[in-house]
Amino acid sequence: MDRSERLIQLISEKEADAFLIMNIENSARASSVYFSGFTGSFSIILISESTRLLITDSRYTVQAKQETDFEVREVKGGDFIDVLKKTVNDLKIKTIALEEERISLSLFRRISSAFGDRKFIGIDDEVKQMRMVKDEEEIEKIKRAIEISERAFLETVQQIRAGMTEKEIAAFLEYTMRKEGAEGVAFDTIVASGCRSALPHGKASDKVVERGDVIVIDFGATYENYCADITRVVSIGEPSDEVKEVHSIVLEAQERALKIAKAGVTGKLLDSVARNFIREKGYGEFFGHSLGHGIGLEVHEGPAISFRNDSPLPENVVFTVEPGIYLEGKFGIRIEEDVVLREQGCEILTTLPRSIFVV
Repeated sequence: MDRSERLIQLISEKEADAFLIMNIENSARASSVYFSGFTGSFSIILISESTRLLITDSRYTVQAKQETDFEVREVKGGDFIDVLKKTVNDLKIKTIALEEERISLSLFRRISSAFGDRKFIGIDDEVKQMRMVKDEEEIEKIKRAIEISERAFLETVQQIRAGMTEKEIAAFLEYTMRKEGAEGVAFDTIVASGCRSALPHGKASDKVVERGDVIVIDFGATYENYCADITRVVSIGEPSDEVKEVHSIVLEAQERALKIAKAGVTGKLLDSVARNFIREKGYGEFFGHSLGHGIGLEVHEGPAISFRNDSPLPENVVFTVEPGIYLEGKFGIRIEEDVVLREQGCEILTTLPRSIFVV
């Protein structure tokens, strides 16, 4: 059963007649790619038992026909809602399922006004569940994104020197990922050095890297639309004993979570195992974020590896395990692995050493 067929079964169970994707400037790009294969920034997609329709504009008409086997209609002037409305009327669609989180209030008001007495239902959670469990082809693409990212990182580490700026390091890493075969970067590369390394999402700045600095580098390539997300720590010169100690605590917390990771475990348990160890070592207040998140077509997607998620995780979900300790005004440490859950354990997809890279 392909994805569209599984979706049709889902919306039938929800007593809906069709599923509508409103991808306006990448607002629902992940679902557009997942269900149709189309990668452009603008697509209106209608999927029903009898229809696979993709509406786009002249920027993407040729591309859409190359990427999807859906019927492609080009909006030539006028409003795409008119084309959509005619299709909905022709197919006598009464109830439409959609992802509420992916559509703005103003756009929803427009389509609900145009469609009259049609009923709309949200199936965000159900779509997330579908996308959360990866098939082996998806996992292979994530592995490829990771391989590209890791090769680029190792090449970048060889170039890092005191006197470079964080932006220069990020630029070299991003360039090298593309050179190694990446389509692009999964997110803005984080290069945070010195006291800035205590910023969990400290984007690369004009700060000059100095001898003695700890550098947290969080990076990831995309390959055929799938993301990698990896974090490693670099030290300019031999790290201090305190840095080594904090790094060893973060590493042990991660190891403890990885040891119990297998199909059926909850995100809550994984998070608590790592968090409790960090707390026992006296650093609990300095680990504020959740332990991890799913990756796939988006760099942050389900499942949540946090105290909020007490649902058993199924086999073949791919997610990060990234404990961290952040000491404001001093330094931060985070180590991030990408893993896939299997029946008997977890397969660690990342292969880089988790030790501190000293340059």
